[in-house]
This record gives sequence, structure tokens and C-alpha cells, in this order.
Amino acid sequence: MSSPRSPNVESCLADLTRLLGTEKYSSKERDLVYASKDVSYHTPRRPYAVCYADGEDDVAMVLKTCNKYGVPVIPIAGKTSLEGATIPGRSGGVVLDVSRMDTIVSIHEDDLDCVVEPGVGWMELKHALEPLGLFFPPDPGAAACVGGMCGTNCSGTLAWRYGTMSANVLSLRVVLADGTVIRTRRRATKSSAGYDLTRIFVGSEGTLGVITQITLRLRRVPKVMAVAMSQFGELEAAAQAVQQIVQSGILLHRLELMDTFAIRSVNMGRPIDEQLREETTLLFEFATSSQTTLKDQSGEIKSLCQNLGASSFKFAEDKAEADRLWNIRKQAYFAARHLRTDKDKEFRILTTDVAVPISRIREALHNTRKDLAAAKLHATILAHVGDGNFHVLLVIDPDDPEEVRAAEAFRERNARMAIEMDGTCTGEHGIGTGKIGLLPLEVGAQAVEVMRKMKKSLDPNGILNPGKVFSLEPREILLGRL
Repeated sequence: MSSPRSPNVESCLADLTRLLGTEKYSSKERDLVYASKDVSYHTPRRPYAVCYADGEDDVAMVLKTCNKYGVPVIPIAGKTSLEGATIPGRSGGVVLDVSRMDTIVSIHEDDLDCVVEPGVGWMELKHALEPLGLFFPPDPGAAACVGGMCGTNCSGTLAWRYGTMSANVLSLRVVLADGTVIRTRRRATKSSAGYDLTRIFVGSEGTLGVITQITLRLRRVPKVMAVAMSQFGELEAAAQAVQQIVQSGILLHRLELMDTFAIRSVNMGRPIDEQLREETTLLFEFATSSQTTLKDQSGEIKSLCQNLGASSFKFAEDKAEADRLWNIRKQAYFAARHLRTDKDKEFRILTTDVAVPISRIREALHNTRKDLAAAKLHATILAHVGDGNFHVLLVIDPDDPEEVRAAEAFRERNARMAIEMDGTCTGEHGIGTGKIGLLPLEVGAQAVEVMRKMKKSLDPNGILNPGKVFSLEPREILLGRL
């Protein structure tokens, strides 16, 4: 349920209704329910209303109005947050849906960049670039939109080679809490003009401003590509192979790990004749400029894996076969639910998102699987392992409080383990609501205080997505006025 409405809220909603009209404003039950949740396991919370922006002027109008009355604004688009970043906070608020802002404004093929609105879907952009022989490296879930990808500083399977979202965003247009519109920089690929405002907003989870336009760095599709798969009887041996590959300087396109339970869950959804050996699996994608380089790289990887006791090594240069191998990884997230065979229950996936220095990945994966066994939790491990980032997919019964508590306790331990290894509690999903308590542990109380001061400077009334990244004192979000 949403929070009780004060006269201030009623006045704000009345103004928004008048300014936006029925096409861009809704308080209908179905719209409030949709806006109350995302794909995460976090508790839904209904907003007061949903505003739909067709363009930057609408965004500025909504923010200016809500700022006047001190009413929180929660920006959304694809709603694929895994940490509750798009769920309204305890103080309620207005959800600002920018998914209608879905125009690919321009593609500058010669400059290897493009300009898009925040509601453009990642898959939509991918399909638009393919005929031009271009691609955009960050590759999160298929339903993600570019605005949200900026909000969490997402990455995906290509981050090891091309960097996270922040490395692939050239500039932004952003609407601040009071309705002011800024552009963070021009379209040049480098600039040392003033503070790097682009990086301040990327990863801010909608707490500093609402992004209305993004200029993205693009890449040419490599000339020669292939995929390989190697399996290991021991998780630790596979992790050791990863360490040696990364330290060798071989620059792969992708390097992914699936543990035994991840392979088992995929098998449970596949025909008998397509069953895989249930062992820890490494998937490699090669991208080179020549067949000679491809041959050299694949040969070196194969030799390294075999020296560490790999039970198999399959190489696929044919596109159909390469796609078949890579599809194993693509199936892994939703396949995890197969670990729970009770068909009368609807299980949820609670995901971790830690990352550690590559020299600690073997130890981190070993400790994680040991902890899961001790806690008797059903889970798979998937890793963008080239940069030390891995996810534990905990398959839980949301109606079993004890199981939920056990899963949350594990997630806390796993995050603390990563931080103790000089890693992070979140490699790509963001802090959201679920990891607020871990942020001071990771960066220190002084760094969090700097973030709070930045927030108060850009959003003095605390209206932008409150309750995300860190907590604000009630006086700072004007609870007395709501």
C-alpha cells in the first residue's frame, strides 16, 4: 500500500493531472500495481501516481512540480532492476515512466557513436546496429533499457574487454530535481573540460537526476569470431584456469563460468540427446582480426585448460555451432528454477553480484560453494569471470520466511567476503535498497558522506529516488511536508 496522502501530495497530484492530462497521468489500479515492483525479490510498494514522459519537457515539468511540493520521484523504464532501484520508497512518491522516450536519435557510423533516449531497449539498439556492422558492448538482461543501464553502471559479459557502462557513455542530457536541464559534455571521445559530470550520473540510480538522452560509444563487429567450451571436474581448477588466462594477457571477447549446479539446471530443461556433462564449465568467445590470431589464441587456451586437468575442450568456428554453445550460458538464469522440482510453488531468484580481484577468484568461488552447502541452499553460480564478477542465483520459496532469512544471511556473508578480499558487494546491479548497509563497509563512512553532500547539493529536497544507494535522515526528505 502507498503512504497516506497529505494536503501537499494532493496539491502536487492535482497540478500534475492538470499539466499532463489523462494521456500522461494515471492513478489507475493496474498502473499503480505495475509501477510498484520490479523483477527483484524486494517488497512492492505502490506510488501515488504514474506520470508518462513523451520527452524532456515532460520530465522537467514533473520534476519541477514534485520538487515544489517535496514529493518523491522514482524514474523507471524497463524495470529490470535486481536490487529494488525502481520500487517506491517508504515515503511514497510519483513514478516517472520514461519508457515512451524510445527514439534512437542518431547513429554516427563514421564516429562510432550514437545518441539515444533512455527508453530505448538494449535489444532494440542491438538490432539497429547489426546491419551497420556495429555493436554496443554492455549487454545486460534482454529487457533492459539504456536509461536504467546508465543508472546502475551495468556491464555484462563483454565488460572484461570493453569496460562497464561508464566506459561506454560519452555524454548525457540530465534533468535535475528542480527541472534544470544540463548536458554533461560534447560528443568528442575525450575531454578534460571541467569535472567529469557524466561519470557522476552514471551509476547514481536516479538519485541525482533523470537522464533524458545518452551518447554511446560503439564498436565494429570483429572480423573473425569463434566459441569454445571447456569442462572441469573441480570448480577450483576452472577458476585457476581463469586466473592464468587473465594473467597471460590473452584478450578474449568473453569469458564466462557456470558451476556444476548451473549445468545441471540447464540439463533439466533440455532434451536427453542434448545433455551436458555436469561439471564446472568455462565458455570462451574469441574475436580477432585474422584466422592466424584465432588459431594461436584457441591453441594456447586449449593447452592451458588441458594442463589443469580439463575433461573436455570443444571449439566451434561455425556460427550455428558457436551459437549453440553460447546458448547454454543464455539459458542459465531462468534455468536455475529447475533446481526446485515442486511444481505447486512459485520460486523466486535472489541474486548476488560480488566481484573480487582476479587473484582471489579461486578462493572466493571455493568459499562461496562451501557456504552454500553448509546453509543447504539451492543455488547456481554464474560468472563474468574474466573480471572477477560472479552471481549466485539463490532459488527460494518466498512464502518460507526461514528460507528467505537464510538466503539473505548468505547474501550478506558473500558480500562481506568479497569486500574483505578488496572487492565489491556489487559489480553491476547497483546498491538499490538491498545493499545500503554494505556501502559504508566497502567505501568507508567518509566516502558515503561525500556522496550525501553531492546528493544534497543537486537535490536539496531529497525528492529523487529516496531510499536508494544510502539512507537520508527524515528531515532531509521533508517528511514533515508530506
